[in-house]
Amino acid sequence: MATSDGEPFFFEHGGLRLAGRAWGEIPGRAAAPLPLVCLPGLTRNSRDFAAFARHVRERDPARAVVAVDYRGRGLSEWAEDAEAYSVPAEAADTLAGLDHLGISRAVFVGTSRGTLVIHLIAAMRLDVIAGAVFNDAGPRLETAGLKLIRDTVGVTESFADWESAVDAVVAANAAGFPASPRADFERMARAGFVARDGRIHGDYDPALLLPLRTMDLDQPLPELWEAFDLLKAVPLLVIRGGHSALFSVETVAEMKTRHPNLAAIEIAGQGHAPFLETADLPERILHLAREADRAVPAHPPHPEVRR
Repeated sequence: MATSDGEPFFFEHGGLRLAGRAWGEIPGRAAAPLPLVCLPGLTRNSRDFAAFARHVRERDPARAVVAVDYRGRGLSEWAEDAEAYSVPAEAADTLAGLDHLGISRAVFVGTSRGTLVIHLIAAMRLDVIAGAVFNDAGPRLETAGLKLIRDTVGVTESFADWESAVDAVVAANAAGFPASPRADFERMARAGFVARDGRIHGDYDPALLLPLRTMDLDQPLPELWEAFDLLKAVPLLVIRGGHSALFSVETVAEMKTRHPNLAAIEIAGQGHAPFLETADLPERILHLAREADRAVPAHPPHPEVRR
């Protein structure tokens, strides 16, 4: 495994062998600098954060970066049925992974579905969250954006070669990312796909898309404001892609009214979800992480965390 892809780690939870990747040494319990814990989108995996982790480590070599492969993605084992692929299950898996690594407090960086996982972690174990970054999602999602994901992600399940896989990623995303070069989409493809049996496949269990395929997106979506309000005591950075159909300007505005320490930025020329290694986002995220380093924990550490 290339060093730039991080060091894989493995743990057991919910009857599955789960995984993630780490860049740098994990600090002792509750020590600064706090690690960044990165949570990917629906079909994505820990490799999405490799370029971001390298940028962070160049700027702040003492800060570890950890990324999680949810069940059914990347290096993690697939579940037996689609019903096991849920945000609450992925939040519980993430907490089990942090316990395995001995991480009692961290700054969480969630992209898309990863942001929903952060909301559930806040409800399950608020004390572990020292700060949070929401990348193009929040307590309210727009059905238009979910319909776009439903209609594009996983529609073609495999490709003859890497060039074809990159072409598909460009075709699905270029309209929402007019400022992004092909190199960004190639990086996205290389992180999200894997060569297997002579073809290029998405690096995830196709069954995890079944709940999205069967969801009635003509009905209002559940909102997570109650969980969001639990995060008022921690610094929060909200990133919105200027072309995002999933995360609205109006939702960002409401979040600002409810959170006293929220910074929000919009990334021009990018949609859902902005590439965290671009647009000086590593430095913006490190600024929040350093703020979290200096803050006094609002909640005592959870007693079950172990080395």
